[in-house]
Amino acid sequence: MKTSQPPILNRSLRTFLFAIALAEFAYTLTMVQIPVYLVELGADVVDIGTFFSIALITPMLLQFFGGWLSDGLGRMRIIAVGSLAGVLTYIPYLSATSWQGAIPGQIFRAISTAFILPSYRAYLADNSSPDVRGRVFGAAESIRSLAWVIGPPLGGIIAQTWGSRWCFALALLTSSIASLLFLALNKKLGPSRATPEERFGWTTLKRSLTEMGALFLSGGLVTWLFVTDGIRDISFHISFDLMPVYLTNVAGITKQAIGFLDGIHGVAWTVTCLGAGWLIDKTSERLGVVLGLVALISSPLIFAFASSFNSFMLSWILLGVGGALLDPALNAIVARGVPSRLRGVTYALIATSLGLISLPFPWIGSQLWNRYGPRIPFLTTVVLASLALIPAWMKLRIPDSQPDKGSGALTQ
Repeated sequence: MKTSQPPILNRSLRTFLFAIALAEFAYTLTMVQIPVYLVELGADVVDIGTFFSIALITPMLLQFFGGWLSDGLGRMRIIAVGSLAGVLTYIPYLSATSWQGAIPGQIFRAISTAFILPSYRAYLADNSSPDVRGRVFGAAESIRSLAWVIGPPLGGIIAQTWGSRWCFALALLTSSIASLLFLALNKKLGPSRATPEERFGWTTLKRSLTEMGALFLSGGLVTWLFVTDGIRDISFHISFDLMPVYLTNVAGITKQAIGFLDGIHGVAWTVTCLGAGWLIDKTSERLGVVLGLVALISSPLIFAFASSFNSFMLSWILLGVGGALLDPALNAIVARGVPSRLRGVTYALIATSLGLISLPFPWIGSQLWNRYGPRIPFLTTVVLASLALIPAWMKLRIPDSQPDKGSGALTQ
């Protein structure tokens, strides 16, 4: 007799991902408009580079702490706390009278990310079996990325028609709804701790740091994952935050059109995610990483030499395709190679370390723009990101016997 297979995403996880999508929607309404908004508040290109470099400091300080709390106190509990910081993100933007006045908003956003992102990834890893994990991460990213289909175009229309502050007002409302959903899920699901048998405290922090240090310095899978993603992260921080400024000041594209481009990026990401998850499950995580890097490298190369709106659109489509291929693959590699009790701190420590290394690169990108021209930051990204292909192809090999410490398939 044939038995029905349990759904890849259970009811609680579907509600969880809907709340994640709402929080992401609030962010996408405003993200691509922030550099342009800063210009309206009196910032120049160097100020924008400084702004986003400052914004990297907070997650660098809090990301590991958020992952550690997630492992010890519960994924959903820490996500609920992070969502409250997400609500506070938009208040400084609404009240800012100078670009410096918007800095607290970016700090609150960083706090929210530091608490939510490690728990989000670890929660998915804890509640998926190895044979469908790529599809779980792909489906989750697809649902999450729906926000990028709707948010940026709508944000562009609102900013163009009524002004950027209305984007932040709508984002404040949407993030508040998401926070209420997270609080309700935390009450329903309970702590969901990764290490329920242990007393949580500084002893567990010391042990986590020791074990993670061994993983990072072992020269194994986690080491090369960090190297690969680190090169990618550094290279794109040089130019990514300058893309809206280039489109506005160099290409002469309107706010509404920039929002449309970001929406196209979201469509490409959403459509690719489910196929990316299937590809990872049927082939290997390494192939997803390599294909994702190739698409991501192609994006700034086309962007730097684009002479028409369609060329810019192709660049943003490749940016979405690359992210949709790369992110589920990287997340699945961590889930396969790291035990559950360390997943929160692993996801967090990778992001924290990359934040530390990437800290000066938005500022460096702005300096390259001023000294050598607006195309140079994007071409620098292409050259540096290409280097990530070497460790991705040669070192991200997962043995068939690699133990998986997941908690099983989703059955709720």
